Amino acid sequence: MREVADILFGAAFTVAVSVALGTLLVARLRLALYRWEAALFEFVAGAGCLSFVTAILCTLHLARKGVFQWGGVAIILLAVRQARRTPRRKSLPAVPLTWMAVFFLGFGVFFIYYFFTALAPEVSPDGSGYHLGNVVRMWRNHGFDWDYPSMYAYLSQGTEMLFLVAFAFGRHSAAALVHFTYFCTLPLLMVCWGRRFGWPKAGLFAAILIFASPVIAKDGVSAYNDLAVATLIYAVFYLLQVWDEFTTPNLLIVIGLLAGASYGAKYTAFLTLPFALGWVWYTRQRFPSRRDLLYLIVPALLMVAPWTLRNWIWLGNPFAPFFNSWFPNPYYHAGMERIYAEGLRHYTGMKHYWEIPLQLTLRGGLVEGMFGPVFLLAPCGLLALRWKSGRRLLLAALVFALPAYLNTGGRFLIPAAPFLALAMGVGLAEVPGALPALALFHALVCWPPVLSTYCDPWDWRISSFPYRVALRLDPVTPYILNSIGDYALKVPIELHVPRGARVFSFAGRPQAYIDRDIVVSYESTLGNLANDILWAPQAHNAATAEHFKFLPVTTRGVRVVNIVEGADFWTVAEMRLRSQGRELARSPGWRISAWPNGWEAPLAFDNSYATRWSTWQDIAPHARLQVEFPTGQLVDEVVLECDPAWKAHLQVEVLAEGKRWVPITDTPEIVPRDAAPGIRRAATREMKALGLSYLLINKSDMVYEDMRKFPAFWGVTELAEANGTHFYRID
Repeated sequence: MREVADILFGAAFTVAVSVALGTLLVARLRLALYRWEAALFEFVAGAGCLSFVTAILCTLHLARKGVFQWGGVAIILLAVRQARRTPRRKSLPAVPLTWMAVFFLGFGVFFIYYFFTALAPEVSPDGSGYHLGNVVRMWRNHGFDWDYPSMYAYLSQGTEMLFLVAFAFGRHSAAALVHFTYFCTLPLLMVCWGRRFGWPKAGLFAAILIFASPVIAKDGVSAYNDLAVATLIYAVFYLLQVWDEFTTPNLLIVIGLLAGASYGAKYTAFLTLPFALGWVWYTRQRFPSRRDLLYLIVPALLMVAPWTLRNWIWLGNPFAPFFNSWFPNPYYHAGMERIYAEGLRHYTGMKHYWEIPLQLTLRGGLVEGMFGPVFLLAPCGLLALRWKSGRRLLLAALVFALPAYLNTGGRFLIPAAPFLALAMGVGLAEVPGALPALALFHALVCWPPVLSTYCDPWDWRISSFPYRVALRLDPVTPYILNSIGDYALKVPIELHVPRGARVFSFAGRPQAYIDRDIVVSYESTLGNLANDILWAPQAHNAATAEHFKFLPVTTRGVRVVNIVEGADFWTVAEMRLRSQGRELARSPGWRISAWPNGWEAPLAFDNSYATRWSTWQDIAPHARLQVEFPTGQLVDEVVLECDPAWKAHLQVEVLAEGKRWVPITDTPEIVPRDAAPGIRRAATREMKALGLSYLLINKSDMVYEDMRKFPAFWGVTELAEANGTHFYRID
């Protein structure tokens, strides 16, 4: 039970410090809030402040248990002192006792089920992958790991900062319980909104819809960040309506802080600040005053700053891992960003778009989670257009549903769901008995054991009640293995891979549990390069040579330039320059460059068919690969050994006097090439040169069968296997 006590302490301490910071902030700003409101907003606003402070500590590499512990204790003591001085706040307008009793009965039953699920070992895909993987890495380094190549390490990590504080005391499950706190806060805020703004029954109804919703519940009990984002966005919406009543500038400070914290929690919440600015402008019926703008924007930018500045200084791209075509950098390719984003925007297995509502409400398997059958009545929310509150709710639902266009996963609609649920409640409030009947029906059909009788078997949901493993009465390893097959390789990997060494994988792994850095193929330029190298023997073994021949010319530079647009990458395994039938010997004095992706231009001049230079984005005019010489060289032929880029139109140019590039020819002779001998061993040698001497290969990976049949040709030794994943060492 000591482990359970540590988990509960870690989560409770993090929440307590958040509330303490919020108490100090709310008292300092003298915000006029009701009792329940104040408690909930103190947590939400204080958590944003704690996240900001933790990010600063991570930047300075001071993220240590002692710093969290004694700093947190000091903050709590200050807050207790402040709370004794604060006058007792008023209560919210009353609600019929029967309604409140029924709500808290249902809330309590679901809370118990959810609490033990959150207390159990963290086994969610992204939670055990990059969310807590980043946290574990920061814990090891006492701050940000500036040398870890992964797009997920470049995302804003506001919620992970809170996870880090909880992890210091209670490890993985403590972090999940912090997210669970946000999950519980959201419906309580919805109840407060209903009581304050005259829709108490709608607020209670909508809170049940949200708290019982299967995909929201699964996300909320996991170490994800979607419920933190949804709660922050909803808190901004709530406070904007409070600001309508009082128009005090101090409220704008908190609104700005929460809007910035939303972006800090997840990029998809970037609309929160524009939404708040639009609200202030519209309600004032004129452009906001300079004071209002400063009170709103400055706190927001302060909360955003740790993430944009970190990425700008670290990567040269403040919005990494996105917008890489605007901010080219050697850490993440613009083309990989496009491939990744396009993959998220498309439904897999969906035949018709009319299936989407049924998937989101009844099935869940193709959209990674469902909201519950009652959400089929979402069009009833349009009835709320009759009231000002309803119109505001529907506008917010529309605005915060927009990021879901970028990802087909159901959880990306979670920020919009509270507004839609409230709009449904407002629209149906006058229908006798509708709200209690629908709320009861929703709770019954979304109860996890009932849900399993009609949803897709692979729907992402809470599917068990693991109270014994949550209380650590049963061993945790079988429970983790049941959901995370790769956990079986934890011991072999940590036994064979030295500390500081890296493992390559084509697929993501549960890095929260494996104490070694894993470079994943699609997460960085290093991963892309390693992927290309291992695919070289089968997928792109430089099948052709393009010979550009021309009259001999003495020049100090040669380049090959594309002059058209095309939806394809241009790649070159080797670029060779010839004179009178002989290749020019390469020299360290050659200045090699390319655009785009100039960082990898030397790969086309390294005499290895296992590596290649690529534009790593769609072909565009002026894409080029070039070399400049320290002295004039006689050249009469350029050879590109590559896979042909049929949509490119290439021409050779030479550097004339006056630094002017002159076209020579755009007509190559294409000659088939034999496969390079020994390319398998060349590939693994290149992998070792990159510092990747260990491989995790799934049976579904393209290289698996060939590596299994010819391990000697590859120069690899299998060290372990579990659940279809093979662990190799490169000899």
